[in-house]
Amino acid sequence: MDETKRLWLWLNYATSTNPRLFYELLSRFDDLSEAREAILRRDFERFSDVSENVRSRLIAAADDRFMDRYCGWLERSGVSVVTAESDEYPALLSEIYDPPSILFVKGRLPKEIPLPIAMVGARNCSDYGRDVAALLGEQLAERGATVVTGLAAGIDSASAKGALNAGGSDCPVIGVLGCGIDVTYPQDNGKLYDAVIERGAIVTEFLPKTPPMQQNFPIRNRIMSGISRGVVVIEAGERSGTSITADCAREQGREVFAVPGRITDPMSVGTNRMITRGEAKPVTCAADILSEFTDDAGDDVLNGAAKKVTFTSLGSVGQEIYMALLQGEKDADELLEWIDCPAQELNATLTKMLFSEVVKQLPGRIYALDTIHTVVTFDQ
Repeated sequence: MDETKRLWLWLNYATSTNPRLFYELLSRFDDLSEAREAILRRDFERFSDVSENVRSRLIAAADDRFMDRYCGWLERSGVSVVTAESDEYPALLSEIYDPPSILFVKGRLPKEIPLPIAMVGARNCSDYGRDVAALLGEQLAERGATVVTGLAAGIDSASAKGALNAGGSDCPVIGVLGCGIDVTYPQDNGKLYDAVIERGAIVTEFLPKTPPMQQNFPIRNRIMSGISRGVVVIEAGERSGTSITADCAREQGREVFAVPGRITDPMSVGTNRMITRGEAKPVTCAADILSEFTDDAGDDVLNGAAKKVTFTSLGSVGQEIYMALLQGEKDADELLEWIDCPAQELNATLTKMLFSEVVKQLPGRIYALDTIHTVVTFDQ
């Protein structure tokens, strides 16, 4: 840990994740070493307007023994420190209002993140929302994008797990925390955290040991949208914290997308409203997102090459749907006549096949094979 990072950590600790105060105090000195020396001399002239709590933290952290313990713990815990002035700081994040002064990182955080797309939604999501999040997460990562997630329960975890299923991606997922880098939230996400760190990174601006308090998540949300090129909303109730991330994205000039849901489903009220008000673009497959970033996506589908899936991966009902549609376009009722399964199972399988782009939906709820985007191969 070089001296510059130690000084940034000192001021960051004292200002307790308040970037506005951090940058205000930083601007008062030519060099942070000058600020620290003033504190050691108890010269508070240029700190007269700060609270007693901040002043106490400035004094405590100015002690070399404190910083030795702090930096030693970070290094032993495998935590990297990325300051806002360093080359490793994400370029997009530096453009937002009040960017974090420091990011605590476990894993590998590229400066130029490959097409970062945030995926957000309800914690208490439906099975439909969870399935869609996993499918979109995997599709985006397979095509070179990076899924940005809050790693909470529900949609966050499902999108992260989907992205991790993309085998060939260099950086499939980045998790942005609303707590300290050493805090796992929810607690049963430990294995998911480890998998994200191994393949991508988890990041936070909150000091170590900070618990996941409710007021932290709106602060966290501005990083999720700020680090991303676009935000995809999957399931949001009428009054949802997810809308805060979408609002941040719009203020930051990011693209906003939403997955439409059933009009009778309370968890689709927020997303459907965003679409009808023109606040978000509707998403029915990963290509709807990637097409907005054709210069950046490096996507096989956008370049004209279809992806391949195996016939066995479709599952028993999916295989029957595929064989039925080989005979020509059909609506749901016609498919039910071909396939011996409950209507609910047929509709659920059709939804998965739509999002994996094996099947496409035509006007009038007519279904057909999507041979432009996907080629189904048969095992030998």
